[in-house]
Amino acid sequence: MASEIKVTKRDGNILAIALNAPAAGNALSAEMAIDVTKALADIDPETRAVLFTGEGSDFCAGRRATMPPPGSRKTALELKALIADPVLDFYEVLRNVPVPVIAKVRGKAAGVGCALAALADVAIAADSAEFSVPEMNHDIAPTLVMTALAERVNRTTLARMVLTRDVINAAEAKEIGIIAIVVPAAQLDAEVDRILAQLSKNTPPVVRGIKTYLNTALEMSFSARKVHAGLINGIVTGEKFR
Repeated sequence: MASEIKVTKRDGNILAIALNAPAAGNALSAEMAIDVTKALADIDPETRAVLFTGEGSDFCAGRRATMPPPGSRKTALELKALIADPVLDFYEVLRNVPVPVIAKVRGKAAGVGCALAALADVAIAADSAEFSVPEMNHDIAPTLVMTALAERVNRTTLARMVLTRDVINAAEAKEIGIIAIVVPAAQLDAEVDRILAQLSKNTPPVVRGIKTYLNTALEMSFSARKVHAGLINGIVTGEKFR
């Protein structure tokens, strides 16, 4: 079976990863998650950013079912290993990519797709994009998606999205902190290209230093952030002049 992930290089220093199952709305399978993880496992030192996209009209319409067949007898730990752990590990991999992750979002970003957009450092969405956490429509507790969203939205917003299952538009998704930029659909590609071009001008130590700070410092006290910022700045500057 052909891979449902496309991995390419753009301009020599941008790693582009596309979900490539448009007939399924790019709904994520276990195999797709494994392929993305492999692509991120050994990023070229010259890489300035990772671009995450979906082929076709949707970014990612959710996750393909991983439930065992009816009548299966499995323990809670076995179900956790089968259903929860792979997705949570995948989210952790995406969050900890050592360079900025840019997401280009069009169409549906539901469930896992909403989580993927939120895990990006900068998510750019077409104004026609839609975001939702619909798992409770199927009597599923979406704690996995909630884990990815918890760093981006407040408790009230998280509860609203999960409990009401409302579909929200791109403008509201930006307002509540899931995504960073909204543009007309016709301008989406150009806006993504603009941001990638900016990052391509930077040296690898700078983009890696910024990503390290974003992933570690925001949970610290001011005094700890002060020390952390100085250390990262010193390391980055030193690497530039080696």
